[in-house]
Amino acid sequence: MVSLGELVQSAESSLRPLAPFDGARTISGVHVSELSDPGRYLEGGELLLTTGIPLHGQSAAAYVDRLAEHGIGAIGIGFGEGWDDAPAELVERCGIAGIPVFAVPDGVPFLDVSRAFWSIAGRGGQEEALRTAHAHTRLVQAATDPDAVAAIIRVMAQAIGGWVAWLPWGQGAGPGMLYPPSLEGILPAVRSDVERSLLRSGVEAASFVSHGSTVLAHAVVVGERTRGALALGASRPLGRADRQLALTATALLRLLTATPRTAARAEGWIAELALRGDAAAARALASAADVELPLLFAVLVGTQDDLGFPFTVERGDLRLALLPADETVHASSGTLSAAVGLDDVPAAAARTLALHHASPGSGLRRAPESRARRWVDELTHADPTLLPTVVSFLRHRHQAERTARELGVHRNTVRPRILAAERLIGVALDDPDVAAELWIALRDQQR
Repeated sequence: MVSLGELVQSAESSLRPLAPFDGARTISGVHVSELSDPGRYLEGGELLLTTGIPLHGQSAAAYVDRLAEHGIGAIGIGFGEGWDDAPAELVERCGIAGIPVFAVPDGVPFLDVSRAFWSIAGRGGQEEALRTAHAHTRLVQAATDPDAVAAIIRVMAQAIGGWVAWLPWGQGAGPGMLYPPSLEGILPAVRSDVERSLLRSGVEAASFVSHGSTVLAHAVVVGERTRGALALGASRPLGRADRQLALTATALLRLLTATPRTAARAEGWIAELALRGDAAAARALASAADVELPLLFAVLVGTQDDLGFPFTVERGDLRLALLPADETVHASSGTLSAAVGLDDVPAAAARTLALHHASPGSGLRRAPESRARRWVDELTHADPTLLPTVVSFLRHRHQAERTARELGVHRNTVRPRILAAERLIGVALDDPDVAAELWIALRDQQR
C-alpha cells in the first residue's frame, strides 16, 4: 500500500489536489478507465484516473456514488481532453462521499502517476526485504547463544511484533516458553490450541485464530519423531516475510533438538540447513559467521571419515559434503553430483544418495548429466520460438493467457508451440517433476 501523501509528493506537479485530503489514506493501485461504471474491474482502494468521458453522459453524483460503493480510494481527472477545469459537481460529490479528488494537468501522461506509485511501492518492498534479511541473520546468530531456544523465540517475537512460543512435545516435556514474558499467562491455552490443530493431527503446519491473534504453528520434526512446535501470533495477518522467518526458526529448532553429531562449526550448520531446503537460513548464517559460500556446489556422498571438507554432515553411516563445484575432488570413493546452486542442493543430494545406494562400489562415481540439460539443448537448437515459449509457459505456471500476453502473441499460438516442444523432448510439461527439472536447467543456463 502507498499513502496518498507519499504519492502526491512523489508525483509532484503530475497530481494536483482539488480539495483537502487525508495524506495517510492508502492507495492499493492506479487504474485508468473511461467506462461509466468500472466497478467490476476494481478491487477497492485504487486511484482511478479518467479524462472525464463518463461525465458527459451522466451526472457526476451518480458516477461518484457508484465508485464509492466499490471502495474507490481516490479519483483523478485529466485536463485537456474535454475539461479545462474539474466539474464543480464532481468535486462537491467527492467531498460528500469522502473520496479525495485530484487533477492531472493538461499534457501530463497518466503513466507519470503510475510510475510514481510503483516507485514508492518498490522502495517499500526493498525495505521489507532488508528487514527480513536482517531478521534471518539475527535468528542464526541467536542459535549460537548458550540458551539458543529462548534466544530464537525472543528474536522471532521482536521481528514479527507479536508473541512466539516454543512447545516441547512428548513424555517428560516441559511446559515450554513464550516471549514476551508479559504474555506467559496465555501459554497453556496456546499449547491446547496447537495440540488440537497441529500435533495430534499429524500435520506439519497449521494456521488458526486464537485469543484475538492470527496464529501460525510449525511442527519441529526430527526423523519420525515430533520434538515440539513453534507457534507465533500477532494482531495482524501474518505475511510472506513472517512465514519465511518461521521456516528458518523451525529449521534451527530442528537442528538444536536433533543434537547432530556434526562438529559445532558454522560450516556444519550451513550444510545442514542447505540440505534441509532452508537456503535463506543457510545464507544468513554464512553472512553472520563471515563464511564465504561458493556460487555452485557439488554434493559428495561417501563413507570416508575425514576428507577435509568443512561443509559436511552425517546421515547414518554416510557423510554428505557440499564442495565448491570448481574444486578438484581427491576422494577415492563415493558419488558426486553435478554442479547446482544452493537452492537446488536438496534435490541434488536426493538424486546422488539414490545413485549411491543403487550402485555401491569402489571408486569415485559421478552423476550423469541430467536429462533436463539434454532437453534444454534440444530446445535451443530447434525452432527459435519454442525455447522462449517454454520458458514463459513454465514461469507463468502453465497459464496460456499470461504466456501469450508476455510473448505478444495470440493465446491460440501458445498451445501448438507447447505441443511441438513436448514432442521434441519426449515428455509432458504438465508433469510436475519434468517442469521442476526443466525450469532448474533453464535457470542454470541463463546464469
